[in-house]
Amino acid sequence: ERERFSPRVPPPPPRECFRATGSMAAAVLAGRPLAGPVVWWVRNDLRVQDNPVLRLAAGEAHLDGRTFAAVYVLDPRFFDASPYGRVTDPQFDKSVPARKPVSFGNRKCSAQRARFILQSIRCLGDELAGKGVQLQVCYGLPETIFGALPEGSTVVCLQEPVSVECTDIEANVQAVLAKRGGSLVRDWGAMSLYHRDDLPFRLQDGQYPNSFTELGYTLGWDDIWSMPGRGDWATPVR
Repeated sequence: ERERFSPRVPPPPPRECFRATGSMAAAVLAGRPLAGPVVWWVRNDLRVQDNPVLRLAAGEAHLDGRTFAAVYVLDPRFFDASPYGRVTDPQFDKSVPARKPVSFGNRKCSAQRARFILQSIRCLGDELAGKGVQLQVCYGLPETIFGALPEGSTVVCLQEPVSVECTDIEANVQAVLAKRGGSLVRDWGAMSLYHRDDLPFRLQDGQYPNSFTELGYTLGWDDIWSMPGRGDWATPVR
């Protein structure tokens, strides 16, 4: 039976976040043994408890005897002023080729949202520090930062993002890792209250509830809107 994994690395630095380019991220993660680190690419899953992506990344590093690292990337395309439209396609080459680039000097992320993200990053950093893991917070393009990792690195991230910009960035990261013998692994479940294997219906069959009320009854809730009661047969939350 496999032993429970508790990641241990050198003590973390001071709590404040730091800015890093791709070369700095590589310097932090380079020089480690074996093929390359297993990196948990933290995205919207900024938590330690009940996080299958973290378990997958840390478990793979433990079983393979590789270094484990947790990395959050502050992408300037979302925090700095950006052109109108898709930040991963500012010239509209992939979407509407006939459209001309336009810039209004807007940001994808407001000040309030940025503050919330930074607070969440700090809380996650504190949680990881309590387990002996240093959260690396980098500022730059994910494809640049992860492209500078040692050869043979594995980056693990959550699969849920449906934004075309998020999937564009995933594709870019996957491409740069593949050039260096690495891989991008997507894992499902970090943003879901229910595990899809537990659902009393099959998503691929298209026979799922069409409203929140119907979904609540199907999952065993007495009243999804106002009552916390659940039937004995209710679908488990995990």
